This record gives sequence, C-alpha cells and structure tokens, in this order.
Amino acid sequence: ILQGGVVDGVVIKDEIPVREAIPYEHVRLADYVWSKRVFSRIDCREKMNHDLFFPYDNFEDDGLSSLYRPNDASEIDDPSWFKDQKHWSLWTVIMRHILLGDLTVYEVSSEVNPLIEDGFSLKYPIEKQSKNDYFEVGFYKNRVNKLIAAGGQGPKFTIPRPISGDTLPIQKTNQTYRQFFDSLKNDPDYEELVKGFSFEDGERWWNAAKVEGLVRKDAIARFISSNNIIAYNIKEDWFFDKERSLLDRRIISIAPVARFTYEDDTTTLAVERGSILAYSKEGIPLFFDNASNSYEEYKGKVDEREMFWLYFPELRNIMVNYYVYNDKSDAQWMSFDDVFWKRKFTAQIYKVSDKFDRELEDFKYGVDALYEAEKIKDDMRKWEHDVWNY
Repeated sequence: ILQGGVVDGVVIKDEIPVREAIPYEHVRLADYVWSKRVFSRIDCREKMNHDLFFPYDNFEDDGLSSLYRPNDASEIDDPSWFKDQKHWSLWTVIMRHILLGDLTVYEVSSEVNPLIEDGFSLKYPIEKQSKNDYFEVGFYKNRVNKLIAAGGQGPKFTIPRPISGDTLPIQKTNQTYRQFFDSLKNDPDYEELVKGFSFEDGERWWNAAKVEGLVRKDAIARFISSNNIIAYNIKEDWFFDKERSLLDRRIISIAPVARFTYEDDTTTLAVERGSILAYSKEGIPLFFDNASNSYEEYKGKVDEREMFWLYFPELRNIMVNYYVYNDKSDAQWMSFDDVFWKRKFTAQIYKVSDKFDRELEDFKYGVDALYEAEKIKDDMRKWEHDVWNY
C-alpha cells in the first residue's frame, strides 16, 4: 500500500508483513541411516538460475568510491543504491541484511593460515555484539567491507598548518576525540586548523582507528553489486530418512562467488587469494591499486572464489520475505525460500565427501568432470532405488 492508501494493483500482495520459513521435517538420529556431503555450484549462466541473479543493482559513485555510506539502519535503502522497486536479486537481499546485522558472516579462511580456505565448515565467524555493529563498531564494519567491497585504506587524516606551511598528522591516543579536539586549542594555528573538517567527520575517523595507529579518512570502497556475482556455492547433505523412506537433501551453507585478481606464486602449491574485482556499469573489471590509491582496469587472468559463507537456515528466515519474478504470471510469485525448497535451480557438483578430500577438477578435467558429477548423482539415486525390493 502506497502513501494515501493507494493500492498498486488489484489486491494487496501479502497480508502477513513478515513471514518465517517453514521448519524442516525433524529427523531422528536413529532414522538417519545414510548420508553424503555434496558441494555444488549454482552458475549464473544457466537460464534456470536467472531468478537468483537478476535484476542487477548498482551504486552511485563519484568516479572513485561509492557514495552509498549508510550511518544507521534508517539509511539502508539510501537512493544512492539503485534497486528495482518490486523484486531484487539474491545478492541484494544478502547484502542488505548483512548491513542490518540479521546475518552472521563466516570468512573463507582464518587469519593465521589464509591459504587453507575451509570456511565452508563455518569456523570463522565475524563476531558481532548487536545488529547495529556495522554502524557503531568500526572494526566490525572494516572486516565486513573487506568482503563486500573492493577498495583500500582511506587517505591519512592530516591537518595543514597555514602559518608554518607543514601538516599535522593525527595519531590516535587513549583520549576521546573530544579531548583530542580540545587539546588543539593550545596550537597557535587553531582557528585555521579546524576549518578543513567537521567535528562529526573527525570523530568518525578517530573512532574507526586503533590506539597508537594513524587516523585515516573514510576508506575508498566500491560496494560489490549483483552483476559481480557469478555463482553461488552450496554445501548440502544428501541423506536417507528411514522413518519417511525418503532420500532427502538439506542445504547447510551457501557462499556467493565473485571474480578476483589472479596471484600466481610458483613458490607454493596453493594460489594466494588476490583482490576482489568490482565491475563498472559498463562491465569493466576494476581493482584497487594501493600504490596509486585508485582503481585501475584489470586485464589479467581472473580467479573465481567464494567471498564468504552464510548459514543457510539463518538465511531462510530472510529469503522467505522476498520474491522472485515469475515469467508466466505476476500473481504467482515464489519467495527465494520456495526456489530452494522446491529445487527450482540447477547446480553442478564439484566436490563430495571422500577419503581423498579433493574436488572433481583435481582428478577430472573439462567434460570428464561433468560426466563424473553426473555419475555421482546417478550413484546416489541408484542407492535409493536399491533400498527397495520389487
């Protein structure tokens, strides 16, 4: 219902403003007689998967950084984030609720050993104390932005001295920003010093810095828009429930996949993760060059990797309130949760649990890997079929 009681259509689409996902069927341990862990990829190039990836959104920028910088939950739908009015892509939904604090983000690897990317086990959560941490806790915001945006550190916060001609670098101390600001009154250039920035900006930069570290201005960041997401990797369990006599599947976690710069290091077997690429509206891949502190067009080899992992049951309660477009009828839209529940997508297996703990591409290549994935599916279906005697 729009302002003034205007109904844009014949009926009100949904009488329940906020819905909860339908709980899964309870499975007893005694009935859990067979299972197989399967990793699959939902590719954006598959026509059946387009409902998850479209429509695209994008962010207004000033030529360098995104202008989208919400300061609290009320600014989450700021007009600088261009989105469709009726339905969004899955990435738009995920990003919105990460910022709102409704989803726990799990990093792909630990800080101690970043080369081993076993984040699918959900071992590396970015801890948050409340839903407002993205807006109130600078450390949490910076960690999240490293995953959902391409960019780098902001320029150092320095104050030019008009009389002496040099600059005053700002280093954070144990003081509050108010105490530091008041201490500037003893400087002979005080009147000129404080003209170049507002108190609110300086306080935000101060709070985001670590004690004894240099204070920096707002980080330069281009938020990843939905046209950057090329796939979703899912971890699911295929299992046989003896009580229902059914081979069932449950998605445990899901990860958006984006393109990164390729860092070729011949000294190690594992390839180090490069920088995430942000695509412009024209489709040009951009990476942040720390040397020039700006974005440059990337023309090298790309690497496709997970950005982070999400716990799927937590995501279900979010997705159930957002709908995908139905090409056949505008009156019968399904929620994102319905799409996954009814398996209205196609996914390609790239790994299963086995004694070697390896992906299919580690021992099969090209078309052979596709054949191997189909063979795995057939073997599991045959297992269910062989349970019965005819």
